Amino acid sequence: MAFKGESDDIRSSLSYKLKRILEFRSREVLCTDPYVTVDASLLPLEEVIERSDVLVIGAPHKVYADVLTDKPVVDVWNLLANGTTV
Repeated sequence: MAFKGESDDIRSSLSYKLKRILEFRSREVLCTDPYVTVDASLLPLEEVIERSDVLVIGAPHKVYADVLTDKPVVDVWNLLANGTTV
């Protein structure tokens, strides 16, 4: 949810804008960020992975590169090195 990786700064974060967009189409949007401490709605990473159908990496924190899941992941930062360059 932070503006950039390895930061707790949420000012002008596109992750929050994406969250608002997803809330129009989703039953529930769960969010996590290991650095952000000013948002009480954020959940632990393990809980978000467990409860989610799809994961979206919205901030390029290095900790997300180690996430193991069989769920679909939208990885706009290519942290998992599974993407392609267009």
